[in-house]
Amino acid sequence: MDSSSTTSTVAKAMLVQRSVGATQTVMTSLPDRHTWQSSRWSTAAPAEPCRLPGHWCQSSRSRMPRRAWLPLLSRDECARLAEEMARDVLRALTSAPEISGIAILSREPHIHALIDAGTAGYSGSTRLYTELPDEDFRDGLGRAAADLASHGVRHLLVLPTDLPTISSADIAALLDSHTSGVTVCRAATDGGSNALVLSPPTVIPLLYGPASADRHLEAARQAGAVATECRLPAFARDVDTPDDMRWLLSQRIACATLAWLKSSGISQRLGKM
Repeated sequence: MDSSSTTSTVAKAMLVQRSVGATQTVMTSLPDRHTWQSSRWSTAAPAEPCRLPGHWCQSSRSRMPRRAWLPLLSRDECARLAEEMARDVLRALTSAPEISGIAILSREPHIHALIDAGTAGYSGSTRLYTELPDEDFRDGLGRAAADLASHGVRHLLVLPTDLPTISSADIAALLDSHTSGVTVCRAATDGGSNALVLSPPTVIPLLYGPASADRHLEAARQAGAVATECRLPAFARDVDTPDDMRWLLSQRIACATLAWLKSSGISQRLGKM
């Protein structure tokens, strides 16, 4: 994985990958606003799970405690579920023409294999940030965002990896709604932040957790930045609990997570609970 050079038309993304019950985050960088206005996010520049040279995006969320999945999933199944969801988010990001790179914040031992598989055939660059011992993931994200900004990134898209149903079209719609400052997509269940677009990347601190959408919007206002809430169905429902998994199984979509839930027998197991 290389660290790409910064340009005025490329963006990068950050993904934080851990097992379910831990933290999973994607950071995406976006093209500069002048490019957005002229290209309407339809240029050939790849929009990765989110990072563009000169503009990086990041995402992070604290996950539900692992006990929320017991006795439904084993430890290995929790890890596999997190990997499948990350693959789906990477698929959407690497196929979004607005994203040109991917950055990952992780301490998972097998993250390199996941990155290689999830970005196979992807023309953008990737960068890995290692989470520091005892570091709060919000601090890690802030550290990565500041580093991206120091490399010329002007805009960040922050996504959690537990949004397996999103598509490249959903990402384009979100970016198209962003003008400046902070744009937030609220989680329907707990009011968290299922997507953040930040211009510049350090315009506000990252305040993830329950009800963080309101905190992020208020932080933007306090900073004198534009605060916008974007309501897009694709970003409203993340997969944190068994009830979220039941919802996912009811969807008529093609994604790696859904296919694995069915082939593994977990969907049948869930139906008996």
